[in-house]
Amino acid sequence: RRREKDGAQYFGPYPGSKAVREVIKMASGLGIRRCKKKLPCPPCLNYHIKQCAAPCLGNITKEEYLEIINNVTTFLKGKQNQLIQSLNMEMERLSQMQDYEKAARVRDQINALLELSEKQRVNLPGRKEQDIIAYAVKGNSGSAQVFHVSGGILIGRETFSLDTAGSEEKEILPSLIKQYYQNVEPPEEIITPEEIIDETISLWLSGKGSKVKKPKNKVEKGLMDLAMENAGMLLKQEILSRSLGANEALSGLKDALSLPVSPSLIEAFDISNISGTNATGSLVSFENGVPDKKNYRRFRIKTVEGADDYAMIGEVVGRAYSRRIEEGKRMPDLILIDGGKGQLSAAQYAISRLGLKLNIASIAKEFEYIFIPDKESPVILPRESASLKLLQRIRDEAHRFALSYHRKLRGKKLTESLLDRIPGIGIRKKQALLKYFGSVDELRKTDISEIEKVPGITAKDAENIQKFLQSGI
Repeated sequence: RRREKDGAQYFGPYPGSKAVREVIKMASGLGIRRCKKKLPCPPCLNYHIKQCAAPCLGNITKEEYLEIINNVTTFLKGKQNQLIQSLNMEMERLSQMQDYEKAARVRDQINALLELSEKQRVNLPGRKEQDIIAYAVKGNSGSAQVFHVSGGILIGRETFSLDTAGSEEKEILPSLIKQYYQNVEPPEEIITPEEIIDETISLWLSGKGSKVKKPKNKVEKGLMDLAMENAGMLLKQEILSRSLGANEALSGLKDALSLPVSPSLIEAFDISNISGTNATGSLVSFENGVPDKKNYRRFRIKTVEGADDYAMIGEVVGRAYSRRIEEGKRMPDLILIDGGKGQLSAAQYAISRLGLKLNIASIAKEFEYIFIPDKESPVILPRESASLKLLQRIRDEAHRFALSYHRKLRGKKLTESLLDRIPGIGIRKKQALLKYFGSVDELRKTDISEIEKVPGITAKDAENIQKFLQSGI
């Protein structure tokens, strides 16, 4: 229509009515009202499919709805990136205020804008098959975004949530590529945000007719920026979703375990040993349902001989909280022990000896029963309960952390007990051997000619090594 001086804002021109309808449809994703019903009135279908903020219900203030109008105006002016940044900041602000319902609504608006950005920005020259892979990581959480481009056209995208517990960041991208292309035919080019140092992956992909590279031209860099932006947004949404779930789970635990407060800080303990050897303990900390790795702790068992899990739990719990008393630091709202009544009693006794009164529970793996002091029968939560799933995740993390330390000590001891006993093999030669072969087991399988290739290893050394390892000592 013709622009008039009537106080209204005009946007366009557009190439046709179809383009206008498409723009209106996308603007609706921001929550603007499209119906002409007189307010107040019952909500229409647009509200139920998240296409309207429904001012007809009175759930949104006048100021909040005016903000939606401003967002739509910014969108129609073509300033999507500016709007995405603004909404991203608003989502984070609402999350910090724990107003998760409004934060989720903003998240949906961001998703609609990201979809539009992808459609507008993709126009690759040439007819190559390409995948653009980006990822974002925070703590134990991660997200990945894969764009599929064919003949210069974005034909699809995939998103993944990543569990990065126990992984270094440099390992995440190689691991993702290995897993993703294990059963999927790779394209001609895989574009990644950084170079892949692991040559075995490059060789493996080369055998499949594919190669990995960093973005080179302006279009590839633009696509990578968009994929990275999407991955970051997905991660924030994942953390927001977990916050929503954690809030529900913590509230459920408070009721189920009759706790005086919602357990925002939960600390869990586990023991790892094989017949009492190289026994270790772990403490993991979760705040508001999220791992707090800076407060994880590992323990080598010092006072217990043999395989006595109860005594080991008592030692580790006692050491952890006696030190906490000395440092004057915060105590947990809930202590979680991996085990049944016996482990629970041992931990409770260690706490009482310190003069502390702390909330404590144990979770037994076989039936996932939860035991608490002074209650004979277990607390049984539904299998799909958010509270039970949170306890399981914390318990499993404590187990993983304890087991990784136990394996490290066991491997160190095994290596020391074998290589250090070979005549003429000192610390440098031992390190060279392990670097070359990776493990004592691999070294045991090889022949003298291969051992002689290790830098610093003489023919005499190789003979001594093979003779010693094959002796079965």
